[in-house]
Amino acid sequence: MTEDAFIQICQQLSNHLWLQGLLVAVGTCFLEDAARCGVGLLVAAGQVGWGIAFVSMTLGGLAGDLGLYLIGRYATLFLIRLRWVDAARLAWMETYFERQAIKTIVIARFLPGARTLAYVSAGAVKYPLPRFLFLLLLASMVQSALFLELGVFIGEWILPYLRDPHLRLGAFGIIVLLLVLTHHILTRRNKRKILPPG
Repeated sequence: MTEDAFIQICQQLSNHLWLQGLLVAVGTCFLEDAARCGVGLLVAAGQVGWGIAFVSMTLGGLAGDLGLYLIGRYATLFLIRLRWVDAARLAWMETYFERQAIKTIVIARFLPGARTLAYVSAGAVKYPLPRFLFLLLLASMVQSALFLELGVFIGEWILPYLRDPHLRLGAFGIIVLLLVLTHHILTRRNKRKILPPG
């Protein structure tokens, strides 16, 4: 399922709240942030209710993260046998989670690439499941609310201006300019780090 198909199906189910909620939960579980962005814009357009979107996005995020945790918990011995995971690295992860578990679980919820590694690792070191789910619930609720409010803001205040082709072209030009400037600044900073002083 692509993001466009997901959004179209959500629009068509506007009269079926339970099916819409189920679709948002499943979409958030598998498509994650792309689905959250789309649902935020659908809420802004009045196609999906805020409450249904919030609950469904939260539950969908929890389901996906729980799946990663369970993979880590029950596939670790298999991965060690295949030598895909080093036993020494697993011991390091255990000591790391003893000190940094709360910070790692909460922050990883907001970093798309970090979720897989953090939550599979939490399962691998057998971090307590009730505590893991509680932390995930809090982080997922905050993330869902942020995405929804940001989507509503963009849908109500930014997208109407982008219907004009001239403004759309100007916005595209500004984004490209910002990307070029960012690349230029980071390149200069990296060159300074590589070159020895004097």
